[in-house]
Amino acid sequence: MKCHRARLRNGKLVLILGLMASALILPATAMAGIEGGCTGSVVIDGKTYGPNNDTIDNPIVVPIEKDGVVALWEGEVPFDNRNHEGRLGMVIGPWTISVAEWGDANEANVTANSGSYSIDEFKSLFPVSESLIPRGVYELSGEHTADGGRCTGTVMVKLEGGGIIPIVAVVGAGVTFLTMLSAGFRRQS
Repeated sequence: MKCHRARLRNGKLVLILGLMASALILPATAMAGIEGGCTGSVVIDGKTYGPNNDTIDNPIVVPIEKDGVVALWEGEVPFDNRNHEGRLGMVIGPWTISVAEWGDANEANVTANSGSYSIDEFKSLFPVSESLIPRGVYELSGEHTADGGRCTGTVMVKLEGGGIIPIVAVVGAGVTFLTMLSAGFRRQS
């Protein structure tokens, strides 16, 4: 009876780990561009990207290993933009890393803005060294809300470079270790 319970428990553990691994390994499916009428673009390393970069095959490329790269961005909303706020986050497995947040009263009702964002600042958001930042294609999603409306959007971002440990290798090693551990428990039962 104990052996049967141990197999069920180990089977559940393997199933849960398999689901977690697939969430980390398989990239998220993006919705098409921007909804709500907002427009925007970014220039990184001389290339312009926009809402059409919403598929795994056509991502925004972020050169993680280059220092000093700056993303030049611009955006515009088609509605009353007073009392606005927004956020941008990158989805990596079950986590979302906050890339940027903004907001203010905007009493002048400015509806367009532009600026720059340092890729070095982006790299500092990760709790690991640059060489351990997981390379791959990830979902970047954001929203902007104001008195006059709301926009949401998703694009795909490719963190490019030859980092030491890609996320697939980390997950694969973890699943392999836990499978071996589980097999060891079965032998002892």
